[in-house]
Amino acid sequence: MIDLNRTIKLVTGALFERDATWQSYLSEADDWKKTALLLTGPLIVVSAVVAYVLSLIFGGSSLLGGFRPTLLSTVVGIITSGIAIGVVSFIFSALAGVFGGKNNFPLGLAAVTLAFVPGFAGQALTWLPWIGSLLALGLSIFSLVLLWKIIPLYLAVPEEKRTGHFIVSLVGTIVVMLIIGTVINPVLYGPDAGSPMTSVSNPDRLGQSSDGFLANAVRRGALMEEAMKDTYTPPADGRLTQEQMRSYVAVVQRVSELQAGTAARMQELAEKVDKDGATSIGDIGAVFKAANEVGNLVTSEMEIVKDNGGNWAEHQWVAQSVLTASTQKDTNETVAHNYALYQQFENQITALQQ
Repeated sequence: MIDLNRTIKLVTGALFERDATWQSYLSEADDWKKTALLLTGPLIVVSAVVAYVLSLIFGGSSLLGGFRPTLLSTVVGIITSGIAIGVVSFIFSALAGVFGGKNNFPLGLAAVTLAFVPGFAGQALTWLPWIGSLLALGLSIFSLVLLWKIIPLYLAVPEEKRTGHFIVSLVGTIVVMLIIGTVINPVLYGPDAGSPMTSVSNPDRLGQSSDGFLANAVRRGALMEEAMKDTYTPPADGRLTQEQMRSYVAVVQRVSELQAGTAARMQELAEKVDKDGATSIGDIGAVFKAANEVGNLVTSEMEIVKDNGGNWAEHQWVAQSVLTASTQKDTNETVAHNYALYQQFENQITALQQ
């Protein structure tokens, strides 16, 4: 049931009284249809409509290279935003169960929606002259910080597994959205539209914004595209080597170090938001830096492998072989060989996964 007054109260609360609003709505968040009608749907529609109206008033193009939306693109944007928030909610909630929290889609949808209220506000203001695009980007990044903060409350992910859940969920979201975009883009914009990866990895498509945060996004897109071109033919006997295991453990160790550092900085930023409120985000550089670090973690494993002259396809095969060996142990001669090798590094790998 749509309740406009309740929606306005929740939205303003999510902007200015976050903790109290999150706590109070938690008892109502077990019905995803209620959240969709009360919060998610109105936020998506209103932000898109306001952005469309402002684009008509101010016209031109945004600082980030976007061109004025049409009525059709606004409708399409509403649909794709609904799909996107559903995907994010599903992935974060499903993986919460894997990481020791609650696999609960209604709670995931509520958490994601409440965290991204500032992001929706930024989207609505995109077409304000000069500052609109940067404001939209900054508020979207701020929403990531809030998502980091709200996940333990709504999905009960244990503190020691919080970083792993957050990063794996982000990676999963990016992969799924790339797949969806690859399917939808040609249908909406024609066969020459290309994939989202191609768009991200092409700096010319981003105009003057290809520095700072967006430059990192460009770099990550290009890195992912390059790494995905790697090929590897596993040995006929399927056996791992000492060198492959050493390289694998070294990569996992470095990724673990990066995750720990980023988690500490994200937590520090979240605590600053708790202490100082929205005014703490006056230091927008801190938010962008945290977002850059989170984004870097998405491709950090790829980057470490490639920077050391490795083959991403081979690394993935090794990772899968290690997983198989650790679970199946000695189901056949190949697995038994790999398991014996795994046991030599088991303590290191186990410590890094905790």
